[in-house]
Amino acid sequence: MIKANLTRFGPKIFKPEQGKPTTYSATFRAIDGPAKLIIQNDGIESAQIKVNGKNVVEPQGSSGDGEVVVPLNLKKENTIEVKVPDSPAGTLGVRVTQVTQADLGLMMQGYFGLNTSDMERQRAFYDTLGFIGEIYPAGPETSTTFARSLGFADDYLIHVSLHSLESPPTMPFVDTVQFRGDSYREEPPYANLNHIGMAYATYSTTDLDGDFAYLQSKGVEFVSSPATAPNGERFVFLKDQDGAFLKLIETAEGEAPTPGPNLVRLVNTNMNVADLERSREFYRLLGFTESAPGSQAGSGEFAAAHGFDGSIEFEGVDVSLGEGTDGATLQLRQWKSPHDDAPPYPPPVNHLGIDRINFYVKDLTAAIKTMNELGFEQLGPIGGAPEIGIVFFFDPDGIKVQLAGPQTS
Repeated sequence: MIKANLTRFGPKIFKPEQGKPTTYSATFRAIDGPAKLIIQNDGIESAQIKVNGKNVVEPQGSSGDGEVVVPLNLKKENTIEVKVPDSPAGTLGVRVTQVTQADLGLMMQGYFGLNTSDMERQRAFYDTLGFIGEIYPAGPETSTTFARSLGFADDYLIHVSLHSLESPPTMPFVDTVQFRGDSYREEPPYANLNHIGMAYATYSTTDLDGDFAYLQSKGVEFVSSPATAPNGERFVFLKDQDGAFLKLIETAEGEAPTPGPNLVRLVNTNMNVADLERSREFYRLLGFTESAPGSQAGSGEFAAAHGFDGSIEFEGVDVSLGEGTDGATLQLRQWKSPHDDAPPYPPPVNHLGIDRINFYVKDLTAAIKTMNELGFEQLGPIGGAPEIGIVFFFDPDGIKVQLAGPQTS
């Protein structure tokens, strides 16, 4: 069993609106049991907080300075009401946390999903990158059960192609989808690398400079020339034909460099998050128990390589699945500067760019039951077939996490 300290509500920052008393209210899900209300008070006197209709912070009990931790008992469905009194300035930070444990049985990352406007152009793009394994066509062109699980009210029409660096194709794949006809939503990939959501995936190469020169000669667009990060990593960002980002990093692993592309493996999938603590604990619950630091800051070529002038800064951690799995790694990043709080694209998943990530579990039925019992609501019904079904959940930022596996009665 894995223990995680989940954020059930927040973190939210409350403040007076134009010096007037203001009341905020919201609902949130949890499990029956103990929890904590954590208050960060910066200059707000006599704030009042109610959880499930009961005062948990009285006006006379709030000092207006520092951190306060209040024990709570939560239900499956909860309400919170925060009243900020008349005050010329100040803020009130509120977070509700709850320790829980589970074993969801994640075994491996199957793929990350990337949507394209033109399947044939995208297939040629992967060929240029050296992806020698492909399953095409992959999956049905239309499927009612898949459509409902993805959040579509009606059926969809798609082309699907799975791409791999190995032949025969092996996981993790790039699950490339072209939504067609009325199923297509003409929205571009995220324009910048600091947008909340899945911004890019990272592949290693044994010859970064050689691959940069080779891919440039083939017309691939890069954000900048290869650069060196403050932690010593050499990297470069490129874009596919639709503008979705991929990252290449230099590694000594793999075969000797060749004149063509030298990509070795998928290193990680990136997720930009609004609150690192909240996301770290969510993915810990899923089974990502191993971690390595990932915070960095810098300017010059480091910032330019990310597409920004001036300086950039992000807090981060790389988290991995543990023993008995494929060791899939997620790159969690909370951008401090420049900051962009725009949320990820809402469902369904028919816009362009990287949008979703898939994990295989030992028992999909058991995993869904556990997630629902822990207060997580699935996007739609189970799609697919009994032998391998799929279902989507949202992470704390609304990133779509797909669980797939055999269904049991």
